[in-house]
Amino acid sequence: LLAGAGIVGLAISFASQNLIKDIINGFLILVDDQYAVGDVIKVGEVSGLVENMTLRITQLRDTEGRLITVPNSAVTIVQNLSKDWSRVDVAIDISHKTNPDAALEAFSHVSKEMYNDPDWQPKITAPPEVLGIDEIDYTGFKVRVWIKTKPLEQWKVAREFRRRLKLALDERGIAIGVPQEAIYLTHSSESGSYKLQSADISQD
Repeated sequence: LLAGAGIVGLAISFASQNLIKDIINGFLILVDDQYAVGDVIKVGEVSGLVENMTLRITQLRDTEGRLITVPNSAVTIVQNLSKDWSRVDVAIDISHKTNPDAALEAFSHVSKEMYNDPDWQPKITAPPEVLGIDEIDYTGFKVRVWIKTKPLEQWKVAREFRRRLKLALDERGIAIGVPQEAIYLTHSSESGSYKLQSADISQD
């Protein structure tokens, strides 16, 4: 009986410690205003819309409709994707054959057109920024655009921006960048024959 009581007491002690940790961390989350119901957050490997939160747990609904319950003691590093404002980060690879100035003009045109659209301007809080060419590699060159939006509007704005950008690039004959491959013709002195060999430029 004494041994059984000791084991039960030990289990209750551990459970109480975890409960206290959950409550203390939940209190700090509320005091620091790290997130609230209605925010989209990422905690560790899980992310979703905060549907419910108490001093002990936080419940998220992910994109597949699953309800994920996270103990507040497990919330150490949290990413809030909808705090105060959000941002669309669009980076598109453009073909090497494209004139860079023509590509940048297309991005700027779509950005201004969408910002001035009465249906979309309420969702966009500042003029989009065409940052320019971020990278040049075997695929082509990467053009990046930032669009500052109201919370939770970034996904809608990003989808519409990509749709408009695709149409604008097609109208101008601007191709998306694709990985390139080099073809080599080698001659064998022993057999006197030629052989074609290919190599990914990214590994060349």
